[in-house]
Amino acid sequence: MFKRFLDPATIYLRRAQRCMDEARMAALEHESAAEHHAALARMYRERVARLRLEMSPEPQDSRPLAEAPAQGPRVMALKKREDAQPKASLVQEMAG
Repeated sequence: MFKRFLDPATIYLRRAQRCMDEARMAALEHESAAEHHAALARMYRERVARLRLEMSPEPQDSRPLAEAPAQGPRVMALKKREDAQPKASLVQEMAG
């Protein structure tokens, strides 16, 4: 009965399973930290670009330019063609 608990192979398998679980947890934690650091690096790159723009010499006319309003996306409905066989009519025009 106790052989199941004291068997070296079983003990090794349990220890290997624990190590594998710990390694998976560590990998998950490191992936999470890597995502966080990537977001921080992106934020700091944007900050550097913004600060460079602020430090660059301004044009002679220091009045703020009026920004054009942003245009929204244009959405148009597709129209159905009047003629039922457009390919046949194109072939006839090219042949004739």
